[in-house]
Order: sequence, then C-alpha cells, then structure tokens
Amino acid sequence: MDLVALVGTLAGVAAAVVAVLQLRRTPRERNARVPAVTVTTTATTEPVPRLLAPTGKLGELSGRQELLTKLEERLIEPDGRFHVLAGLGGVGKTTVALALAERARQLGCLVWWVSAIDEASMTAPLLRLAGELGAPLGEVEEARAGRRIAADVLWARLEQRTGWLLVLDNADDLHALQVAGAPVMEATGWLRPTRSGLILVTSRVVDAGAWGRHGALHPLAPLSQDEGARLLVSLAAHGGTLDEARALAGRLGGLPLALTHAGHHLSSPLSAEQTFTAYTTALDDRLPELLGEGSDDPAVTSTWEVSLDTLARQGQAQARPLLRVLSCFAPSVEIDTGWLDTRVLSKVSGGERKVRSGLEALLSMGLVETRTVPGWKRRGLIVHPLVAAAGRLHASPELTRAAVGVVHRVVSDLREDEPSNWPAWQGLMPHLRALLGLSPAVIEEPVLDQLANVAARGAAALRVIGAYVAAAELGALALRQCDVLGARHKRVLALRHQRARARVDLGDAVVAEAELRQVLLQEATLGPRHPDTLAVRHGLGQALFAQGRYEESRQTYENLLEIENDVLGADHPDSLATRHEIARALAARGLFAASERACKEVLAVRTRVLGPEHPDTLTTRFHWIRAIGELGHYAEADAGYQDLLAVRTRVIGAEHPLTLRTRLNLITNLVDQGLLEEAEAEYSALLVQQVRILGPEHSDTLLSLSNRASTLTELGRHAEAEEDLRRALDISIRVRGADHVYTLDIRYELGRTLLAKGEYHAAEDVLMAVMRDQTRVAGADNPQTIATRHELARLMAKQGRTAEARAEYIIVVDHSLRAHGHDHPLTTAARVEHAALELLTE
Repeated sequence: MDLVALVGTLAGVAAAVVAVLQLRRTPRERNARVPAVTVTTTATTEPVPRLLAPTGKLGELSGRQELLTKLEERLIEPDGRFHVLAGLGGVGKTTVALALAERARQLGCLVWWVSAIDEASMTAPLLRLAGELGAPLGEVEEARAGRRIAADVLWARLEQRTGWLLVLDNADDLHALQVAGAPVMEATGWLRPTRSGLILVTSRVVDAGAWGRHGALHPLAPLSQDEGARLLVSLAAHGGTLDEARALAGRLGGLPLALTHAGHHLSSPLSAEQTFTAYTTALDDRLPELLGEGSDDPAVTSTWEVSLDTLARQGQAQARPLLRVLSCFAPSVEIDTGWLDTRVLSKVSGGERKVRSGLEALLSMGLVETRTVPGWKRRGLIVHPLVAAAGRLHASPELTRAAVGVVHRVVSDLREDEPSNWPAWQGLMPHLRALLGLSPAVIEEPVLDQLANVAARGAAALRVIGAYVAAAELGALALRQCDVLGARHKRVLALRHQRARARVDLGDAVVAEAELRQVLLQEATLGPRHPDTLAVRHGLGQALFAQGRYEESRQTYENLLEIENDVLGADHPDSLATRHEIARALAARGLFAASERACKEVLAVRTRVLGPEHPDTLTTRFHWIRAIGELGHYAEADAGYQDLLAVRTRVIGAEHPLTLRTRLNLITNLVDQGLLEEAEAEYSALLVQQVRILGPEHSDTLLSLSNRASTLTELGRHAEAEEDLRRALDISIRVRGADHVYTLDIRYELGRTLLAKGEYHAAEDVLMAVMRDQTRVAGADNPQTIATRHELARLMAKQGRTAEARAEYIIVVDHSLRAHGHDHPLTTAARVEHAALELLTE
C-alpha cells in the first residue's frame, strides 16, 4: 500500500473513532430519538445487515405498557445491566420483546434478534454479527473453531457501538448461554454488563439468583381479568359483553397465549363456539381440543412440555411427574410445602433426595410459584390453572396414588375436633374437592377407598368448624365419585352418614332421618354394637331432636348410651356426647332442673377427659348456662354467657356458628331480665353478622329474627314485629316446610303478635292452626304444643270467654304436669291464671 492510500485509510479509521466517541459522550434525553449507526470497516462502508426481529407477527399487547415504558427508558439510557423477561411459557415474554424491538426500530436503533434455544442456534448468528460489526475474519473463524472465546470477539465490537438492541429469545436453557464453563450469573460470557446498548433476554427461568446481580429480572405475571377481557374483546368483539370476557379470562388464568388462542378461535366464522360464554362452557369437556393443536397459534397445552424437556436434559427428569402430581390438586390455590411428604412423592420421583431438587427445578422455570399465606408457617406452592389442566391430561393411577397419598398423610396427623387443626382442614378442602373431580378411570380402588376416607373425615371436620353447607356438598361430591365402591361399602356408608349429619345441621332433618335409617339397615352386617353403627344411631337421635320429637330423641339416646357404656366405656367421648344429648332433650321438654343437673355432671367429666376448652366441653357448658337461665338465675347465666363468649371467641373464633349462638342466648337472657331495648339493638347487630356468615335461611338467623320480633312485640312495636315474622315465615315455609318445628315456632310468635295488637280473631285462627299442627306432628304433651294452648287460653280470657278459657287452662295444667312437672314456670302460670278466672266467676 502506498503512503497516500495508507494515510487515507488511517484518516477514515480516525474519523470513525471520533464519531463513536462523540455519540457515547452525547447526553441522552428521555424519549430522544436515537440516530441510526452506520458501521464501517476497512473493507466496506455499507450499513451492517441485521438479524431482523420478526415484528410482523407482533399481536395485541395488553397489560404490559408500564413494563414496555421502563424497557424503552433503558434502551435510550442503558443502566449497565442486561434485562431478562422471565415467566411461565405462554405468559407473553416474546410479545413484549417484539413490541420493544418495534419501538427501537422506530427510534432508529440497530436491532438484532437471535434465537437462544440452544448453543448451536445462538453461537453461529452471534459470530456472524461480530463479523458484520467489523471483527476480522480470522478472529471469527478461530472462535468458530474453538481457539478463541466467541463472546469476546462479539463484545469487542458491541462495546464500540451505541444505540442498539440485542434480543436473545427463548433462552430457557442457561447452559446454552455459558461460555468457557462460566455460569451466566458471572456475566463474563454472552451476557455482560454494558452501557453501550440494551441486551434483552426472554426466558422461562424466573430464579433471580441464576442471572446474577448484573441481570435485571422482570417477572411476567398472567394478565388480570380486566386486562385479559380487553385482549379478548380486541380479538373477538362479537363474543359478548365485557363481563362475559372477564369470566373467560379468569377461566384461562389470564395467560396471553391462551387468550390469544381463544380470541382467534372465536373470530373464525367456522368455529362451533362464537361467544365468550360458549367457549368457557366448552372448556370443561373440550379443553385439549380447544387449546391444543389445530390453529396458527402455538399449542397451549403442550407449551409447558418444552420447559419439562429442558429440565430433563439438565438431569431433572423427576420434575415432570412431580408437576403432574401437583396438577391433581386445586389450581391457583396454595399447597402447603409441609404437606409434600418426600416418602410419598419419592415413588414418582425416583427417590426422596430428588423430590426437593425437582420442586426447585419447577420453581426455577415458573411452572409453579410460591405465595405467602397469612398464618402459615411456610409459603404455599400454586399451579397455574392451565398448567394444572394440561397436567391432568396425563393423569395416571401412579400419579393419583401419590396425590391422594399426600393428602392422606396430612390428615393422618389431624383431629377433627381440635381447633388448632381447623386451618389445615380448611386449607385442604379445595385440594380434596379437586381430587374428587378426577376421572375414576385413573384412580385404583384401594386409592379411592383412601380418598373416600379422607372425604368423610373432611366432612366431619367441616361440620365441627361450622361449615355445614360445605360439609353437605363435600359429602355429595365424594358419593358421586365413590359410588363404584358399592352401596354397602363402609366408606360409602360413612360418607352418607356425614352428609346426613350436615343436613341435620342445616335444618333438613326429615330427609336426614330417612337417609340415616337407610344407612342403619345397610350397616346391619356390622352388628348393633359396632362403633360405626353406634355413630349413625347418634346421628339419628339428632335428626329426631331437630324435628321437635324430643321424647323419641331422648329414648334413642338412652338406649344408645347403654350399649356405648358397655362397648366404649362411660368416659369415652362418644358416650359423653350421648349423655350431653340426653341433657339437651330434657331441656327441650322444659325439664330445666333435670337438664341442669345432667349438664353439670357431663361438664365435670368432659373437663377431666377432654379439657376445659375443648369444643365439646364448651358446648356442654353452654347448655348448662342455658338451664341456669331458664330456672330464673339470670345474673348467674349472664356472667356465664359473657365468660363463655370470650372463651369461644378465642378458641373457635368470633364468627363460628356456636360463638354466634352464644351471643344469641346472651341477648335472650337480657330479654328475660326485662332489658328489652338493649336486647332489640343487640339482636339487630347479630342479625347482620348471621346473614353474612350463615345466610338468611339458616335456622339460627331465623331464630334471631323471630326473637327480635318477640322483643318488638313486648316493646309495643307491633307492625315491625309482624313484618319480621312474616318475612321469617316465608323463608321457613319455603326452605323447611309448614310443619317443621322452626316454622311452627315462628307461626306461634306471629299469633302472639296479632294477639298483642288486639286482632283477636286473626290471632285465634293462627294459634288454633298451629296447635292442631303441633299436636299432629309432635303430640299434645310437646312443650311447644302446651305453650300454644296456653296462649289460646289467655286469648279467650281476654275476650271474656271465661268458660272456654277455664277449660283450656285445665288442659294446659294437665299436659304441663305430665311434660314438665309441678315446679315448671308454665305449670305455675297456668294454675295461677286458672285460679284468677275462678275468682272472677265467683
């Protein structure tokens, strides 16, 4: 080369260097346009060809504007870090990267897009880029041959440029990003800190530690329901309302890939489903078809297999069966990590040691996430609903055996009657229901037997907790799943028993009685002294009591107790429960003195055997206090209720039905003391909570409504009282029927209110009808029947119908003596009122 040519070449190089330095010294302004850079080499002055970003396939971008703005700021003013878009497959990482690439192109930046699926697909394009940026051909060839570090060749040229964006897409296997054995977190390989431009990586690896301190991690979560709905409407505007789109977005878990898939399906005139609602419904039966192959979008149900394949290549093959076991549980609901017994899961993971590493591998890929749960000692694992749905497509007997085994192992350490265990029972319920929703074809009979046992115990726990509706629903769901075991199978009978008991708690005692009698017939093979038979007979006594058939209930319990004392022992919790029910039956018949003595005896034994704060001990204490109040010891009862309310609030919670019942009786005790206005206000406040917690149709809610009406009547606010009673009566007739004991009580109170209003004829019609029905349903000596007859006698006396009133009083005294005894307040009142009429007649 002659001297003139050499000088010209050096001048050109110097000019290029000066230009680059000027660009790097120029202050960057937010949103300023970044000029395009023309790269020159000693060989050519043509612009560098780019590895073009496929922005033509950029679709709708929803819910990511804030993140996109942040990345655009880093594009204009790099912060010395590489940035990583990480998250579950299908969450929209590539879409965000494409949107940024489009924005970079508009700003005039150089944009390069490289697939980072594996080392081969990434190294060759990056070395070609190095050559296009001016790396000598010899260096590039040496790097290809492995005699020079390829990343060094590229970075030597990247650092000489500004205003560029390099996207490494689908970098799910971090081994592909390693250089010379150095892990990515060291930032000495393909990914390095720089202020020359922006490196953006899309990856399923959400573990911040894997990227190191030079990596800025941007975890992408699924879209909210509102964001997902807007995306659906933008793709299929004819699909329905925004609320219907929100429902579908929620069903798809806000996953952009699935939302886009659904939107494209709905936009096709050839699709069977044309509305958001139709698509949502179809997912229940046709999820593999709707979200699988057969469209231009990637298959949703197989996208996570890519992540599992990557983990398998990295030596974590156990991650796949572990994910499929977790997919058997309820999606998007926390799974306590303490429940995941390694001995159970080792059967599918190849050993106990592999369980933890497999779960950590799933976490690293975003296939499961962790969430902090208030009150839990550990964080909970959650599985995205579509990941779970895809996993359940691969359910097998081996996997369901492990899933059921996990739950069975948890409940083996739990007690139904221990309040400290109740949060665990409640946390397990969604997962138990999910297991019961699996196809019976993938559950072996011994495993189904195990699952049915857990369900029966779960229903019993829910009843003790006070979740009566949930207990009945769980029993019904489990019976549908377990009917293949046969009608006489012991687990099926146990489930029917628990469902019937829940129905008693809900006030549906007639249906419950019929089912319990059927269960008793089918348990005949077990014998009359078998513990399961005894438990069903106990439930039958409760069903009779709930119908107001108190004497039948008491006799059932007396017969049961004789066997239980012999088979179980007098101090066994079941024997004590029966003695407690006998005491209740005595109180229901108005024999409060006898009930008080019986409750006191049971309370002493339960305190010794179960402890002073066991829920059963507190229940007996409640009925003992009630008997004290009914005997007229109001101050003592008030103090007892106040103390019991504090204990129950602490032990079982302020919103437990039994805690609310304690408040109800405390208020009733105020009425007995004549504190009517205070009682009315307390009833009103309690009703608000009962409607919210128990529902407007619960028997305790209706009892509070009826009691408030009675108090309003005593206060002279008759119109309000009648309104409350007619509302309660409508609900009770609709839910329980006209002859139910609770309905008859409300009708009785309505008659009393009409009497207080002076509407004698209407009151008499109501009370006469109630007395006839009570006599037919429960008998003439039933306490409620006697109370109604007493009210009729008072009505006749007020009307001056002395002879009729005297005759009724004689009948009232006669029946009250048989039912209650000489000292009962009703017996005494009827005698006094009859005597007063006798004096008036004389």
